[in-house]
Amino acid sequence: MAEHHFVTVDGVRTHYVAAGEGPPLLLLHGLSASLMAWALNIEPLSRKFTVYALDFPGRGDSEKPNMDYRVPTGARFIRKFMEVLGVERASLAGCSMGGMVALRTALDFPNQVDKLVLVDAAGLGREVNWYVRIMSLPLVGEVIENPSLRGTRASLKNIFYDHSLIQEGFVREIFRTGKMPGAKEAMLKMVRGAVGLRGMHRQWIMTEHLKHIRIPVLIVWGAQDRIIPVRHAHNAAKEAPGVKLCVFDQCGHWPQMEKSTEFNHLV
Repeated sequence: MAEHHFVTVDGVRTHYVAAGEGPPLLLLHGLSASLMAWALNIEPLSRKFTVYALDFPGRGDSEKPNMDYRVPTGARFIRKFMEVLGVERASLAGCSMGGMVALRTALDFPNQVDKLVLVDAAGLGREVNWYVRIMSLPLVGEVIENPSLRGTRASLKNIFYDHSLIQEGFVREIFRTGKMPGAKEAMLKMVRGAVGLRGMHRQWIMTEHLKHIRIPVLIVWGAQDRIIPVRHAHNAAKEAPGVKLCVFDQCGHWPQMEKSTEFNHLV
């Protein structure tokens, strides 16, 4: 049974859930989501792992301070989160932006990361959805990033291949946290810290570093991802032949939800 907790990490009140017993596994969500993105994974994975799913600063029910939201800060935050919880070493599974942070954590703190699961991860190529690129523009982002139920549904249609999975309760939960004070400002800082009009900033592309990682790496992707193209996964697998690659057909940006049974078994 997952239990909700709050803990202060580097001065940020951080929301997370914990479940299960066994080797520690941290689940890191993406830019537009919260730990809700792992709703179909926490309980099944907790049968083999001690699962920690957290809301990043600025997202979900975690505090939304005016802070540096760039990738290295995210990696240091994960390291500090583990330290506060007394977790010396853990496996990391990260989706989209969470995948980029997970990879950077493994690169910056190799002694703290046991295994790595990159799920439709940012940071393996420049191309990202045009909406995200346009959001990075000054003033334009402030206009178009205006949380509403209709806008939340539209964004989820870009994320999912199978739109029948977009349940009303899930839409309302993403909308609820997205309209919290400070959430919009945090979202725009996250985007602008990583993405420009030409796509992902080059300094955050870490594909070539994959072959230097000495831990098991699994890359999982949706073949019909409309946010980050699946060719990033294939390019990464060529760059680092030691990684395992699994691509799900008829699947979008969140295979951990669209193909949850297969994904949980794979992890």
